[in-house]
Amino acid sequence: MILFSCNKERKIENINGFDISPDIENIIYSYKKDSFFNLYQKSIEDGKVTLVLQDSGNYVNPKYIEDGQKIISIFYPKNTLNPEFHVYDVKTRKVTEKIRIREGFISDYTFHSPNEIYYLNAHTFDSYSPIAPKAFHDFDVFKLDLNLSESKKVSNLNSYYLDDILKLDNNNLLITARGTSSKSGLFVSKIDSANNELVFDKILIKNDTLRNSEMYSNPLILPNGNILCTSSYQMVELDLKSKTEYPILPSNGLHYRMIRNVNYMVYYKQRDYTNNIYYFDLKKKEIKVLDLTP
Repeated sequence: MILFSCNKERKIENINGFDISPDIENIIYSYKKDSFFNLYQKSIEDGKVTLVLQDSGNYVNPKYIEDGQKIISIFYPKNTLNPEFHVYDVKTRKVTEKIRIREGFISDYTFHSPNEIYYLNAHTFDSYSPIAPKAFHDFDVFKLDLNLSESKKVSNLNSYYLDDILKLDNNNLLITARGTSSKSGLFVSKIDSANNELVFDKILIKNDTLRNSEMYSNPLILPNGNILCTSSYQMVELDLKSKTEYPILPSNGLHYRMIRNVNYMVYYKQRDYTNNIYYFDLKKKEIKVLDLTP
């Protein structure tokens, strides 16, 4: 049987990262317009949209810092993989810092201290299968010293893919990885100051009967100390003390793109090819929708 189709429609994602202000009044997000990703801010209360940053390149994965007084974002100049961290001052509406780092692709980053950023950087853009498209691989963790504007590698993983990185506490990071069974899932990464390297310890869950823990991603930390993350199309809560997983949202057949929270308010984007952000109070679970179309 031979099937022919004239349908050339391609589904695309217009949103490339978002974050919620600490006062839960605004959303900062990356949105593709006229072939470039720009930064926009939208008021959650009245829906007003403001263009924050625009340039001949792509602003992606923005985050609020310093209690919402500043915004940091990754910037890729036009047609390059030479990423820079740009820091934007909300009050003056100006970029106050531009820090260029090693060539490559950054999947995620987190502040460990006011002067240190840990980020996930890929070395290779290739296909590991004759039927798979090319993608970024050979990831490692790097530490950026903002005072010196210098970065150094602090892991030797050459991981198939590293998705997320998040500060757990002063001594540990949370990192999600994809690869072989033993190298996939959510890891607590202890910072070894003496050797300037990370030590990885995979989170194992007692009631993980379907090996869903190998697909943990999009972690965030709740006020009660538990971790909220996604697993096999569903959202779950992890109690690290009891090593137990609790269901939060059942699967609706869509991948989660990113999750953010402010206390128990949870905001998430799914791969539904819309411009929608969904959000709910974890204690009520009444899901609401916010359209981010500028």
